Amino acid sequence: MDRIPVTYFPVATQQQLRVNHERIAGKPYAHYWDPTLWLRAEVLPAIEQPMESEQALRFDDINALLDSGYQAVENGYCEMPDGSAYVASLVPFPGCTGEMYRWWFWWHAKESERYTLWYPHNHIGVRCLSPERLVQPGLSHEERYVGTTHHVDEYIGPDRMKLAIHFLDPAELGLDTARFEAAGIVGHACARVSLRSEPIDAATMVHLARRTADGIEQRSRYWIGHAPKLRVLGARIPVDALGTALGIKRRMAGARVGYEQLLHDQIEFSHLSTFLADIHREFGG
Repeated sequence: MDRIPVTYFPVATQQQLRVNHERIAGKPYAHYWDPTLWLRAEVLPAIEQPMESEQALRFDDINALLDSGYQAVENGYCEMPDGSAYVASLVPFPGCTGEMYRWWFWWHAKESERYTLWYPHNHIGVRCLSPERLVQPGLSHEERYVGTTHHVDEYIGPDRMKLAIHFLDPAELGLDTARFEAAGIVGHACARVSLRSEPIDAATMVHLARRTADGIEQRSRYWIGHAPKLRVLGARIPVDALGTALGIKRRMAGARVGYEQLLHDQIEFSHLSTFLADIHREFGG
């Protein structure tokens, strides 16, 4: 597998890297800190230009992700006709297991320094709003994060984002979990994502870890600007048609955000794949 070094870092993320390096010093897992980032050469064509929007997986067809084989486009981004964005991303995790994958999605949220291991330049902080779940005895890995909300601060491209990630049971998004075993699905992280800076639910995110001959692979899909809802006085009011008519979706998502999300996903998960097995071996017990 040819690895292409990542060499472009916006100034703000260069500064964040220095801050994160100072924060992680002295942590028992600090030896996993490595700011060397890379991309698989085979992904570059998907980053260089958008896919055709006709090739995007419709959200209503989400269970196609449980079919054997691969879709026509496993790595790509595009702007949809309504201005929303679609992203598909595939990252192999050789030598890793579903156990490791499921463990990571709650373990990293216990303190922000762990989160920075994942993407040293761009990850700033994470806070689980149900911290007691992270340490409660007797829970499975999924029970420690599914149903919780993580407040995440990170850079996606040059933009500093303040997000709320609401982790869901995949069935809540319409995935047929009865098919997971036959489809080789050994881990998942599915969520609705909200902007904390604005009162709007912004995106749907699906990560599915599938067993392979040499480990696992993560197949991800993002529908950005999908089914937006305005949060008003505790209620969530659908604003899909209005968002399309006023061009709000295109300003909130569009091709630029789709591109940045694909690049971000590929970098952070490719990086995680290099140390997940080792850090789980040391701290997963």
